[in-house]
Amino acid sequence: ETDGGGNALAEAIKSLSLLRTDALFRNFVITRALLLCSALASPYFVVMAQKESDIGWMLGVFLLASSLASSLSASFWGWAADTSSRRVMIRGAAMASGICVTVGCLALVFGPGFGGAWFYPVAFFILSIAHAGVRLGRKTYLVDMAGGNKRTDYTSVSNTVIGILLLATGGLTAAISLISNVAVIIVLGLMGFAGMISALRLDEVTED
Repeated sequence: ETDGGGNALAEAIKSLSLLRTDALFRNFVITRALLLCSALASPYFVVMAQKESDIGWMLGVFLLASSLASSLSASFWGWAADTSSRRVMIRGAAMASGICVTVGCLALVFGPGFGGAWFYPVAFFILSIAHAGVRLGRKTYLVDMAGGNKRTDYTSVSNTVIGILLLATGGLTAAISLISNVAVIIVLGLMGFAGMISALRLDEVTED
């Protein structure tokens, strides 16, 4: 069956034009890009902890913290997303930005070893809760925003753009980490704050 088929490259370019013609979708992609901070900051918390502690089972503690954060926060974020997926993104971004800036500033002022061996796992736990909210919020927002066939185009375009930006942002943070891991965490915290501001400007799309 070939009826209705089209050129793959032409269709891809046509879909990317949504970023130019659809203002709401464009603002969502910008917000989602800024909220990458919640995912990118996690490895640096682990690296900081491993540098400051020689406890062999520290990695297991981080895995446990991540699992607990996901399981404990799932019901809350799900309930909140039913009310407003936009506000879930805002809250998740605020938590991610707040913990990154707090950890970064404390490490900058008092040294990376501030708080002892359990400081970074606790901070990682909070960041994981924030990331769960950001992830659920942006998925629900996309579903609420798109209707019918638009959902496929929105998903494919946003995933493509975010994939490219993830590589670029990952390279940038890796370059900054050559100077200081603390600087990376602070930069990602500020990025999350910008994401929160961007989410505040999004339209409300969740229906009562």
